[in-house]
Amino acid sequence: MTSTEEHELNALVQLFEGRNFARLVAAGKKYTKKYPHNGSGWNLLALGYKNLGNIPEAIDIYQFLVREVPKSAMFLSNLGNTYMLIGRISEGIHCYEQALELEPNLINAIEALGLAYLEIGHKDKAISSFKRVISIDNNHQKSLYYLGNVYLTMSRYQDAADLFQKTSFGFSKSHHLECLYRLGQKELFYQKYNKLSASGTANPLMASVVSHASVRFGVPDDNPFCSSAFDHIYVGRIEESDGFNDGLSKKIIDFHHGNKNDFRNQELLTNGKQSSGNLFLLKEDFAQELKKVVEGKIEQYRALFSNSRQGFLTLWPQNYELIGWLVSIESGGHLDPHIHKEGWLSGAFYLKMPESSGKDSGNIAFSLHGANYPTDGKYYKQKVVDVNQRDICMFPSSLFHSTIPFESEEERISFAFDVKPIN
Repeated sequence: MTSTEEHELNALVQLFEGRNFARLVAAGKKYTKKYPHNGSGWNLLALGYKNLGNIPEAIDIYQFLVREVPKSAMFLSNLGNTYMLIGRISEGIHCYEQALELEPNLINAIEALGLAYLEIGHKDKAISSFKRVISIDNNHQKSLYYLGNVYLTMSRYQDAADLFQKTSFGFSKSHHLECLYRLGQKELFYQKYNKLSASGTANPLMASVVSHASVRFGVPDDNPFCSSAFDHIYVGRIEESDGFNDGLSKKIIDFHHGNKNDFRNQELLTNGKQSSGNLFLLKEDFAQELKKVVEGKIEQYRALFSNSRQGFLTLWPQNYELIGWLVSIESGGHLDPHIHKEGWLSGAFYLKMPESSGKDSGNIAFSLHGANYPTDGKYYKQKVVDVNQRDICMFPSSLFHSTIPFESEEERISFAFDVKPIN
């Protein structure tokens, strides 16, 4: 590589590190035309496309690189990462496995394989993957965090707490707070919470735990994310005038039934299916049309609550992405109470609703209680919201929500979404 070629490549790296992805794509195109045999240049161009949401272009480049440089574990791993973004889980796993045959200690591929195993419900394999990363690098922040999350789902709260104390990645501090709460360490829980709150931390996970504790312990809810979540539930309609017609609805439902991508494992869902990946990143026309409609409704929500002083509105993220997925539920099915810890504002658009088989059946229910948190026998109110086909419901991501079981020959199909902050 000449000094000029290396200098221009470093300029691409700086654009990537500075998150100037549009400029990276423009410069990357010129670079790869000038230096067509430089794999690093192609890789950076693909990363630019991926971060701009142009997944098909990124996949084309990585497939090209894998063909041209079949012995590159990094390119295989990056192709796997891109497949995962749009729910092609089995292809992602295949790429990671191939990468690890070439480079057994490639940490990024081992960790990504662990996350992919979680998507299909293979916890034991996921645990092995994260432990393998930690055996290579005992201070690897992400794998410590991911392993802690798995232990949480297994009710291994002390093991999870120990891991969360070793990492500062993601919501580790809020998860540690959650572990203390589950372990009944009230005094230490509030000490840690006051410290977190004073540091300016505000996120859905911390809010949900603190709001739950306010009822359990009979103390005021002063969490900085949202302390009046019930007052910020919104239900509206999406009509043809919003840019959404029956034809678009049919395309989305047909895509879901066609099972072009893999369904993800969802332990909270009974008698139903949930799509994997981010549907807003798909090349299908319906994805981009629906994205415009949802973006418009989010702005309407913000305008409606413009006078609210709740943190999730006053601290609205400057940079965020929309994450979307489909959930279909059949007769007798339901979705257990949960929050969206990585969201900010969450919502659901109801594409198909079965005829009511009883009071509230198939509706969405909200509560401050969920996740099997200890209640000490305290009463947690529930608010059931009636939803119909073409309704859109939006709410703070910290609020526990669930689907009430129903009996019907028809499916219940909704498109769920999150506003997810980009750090």
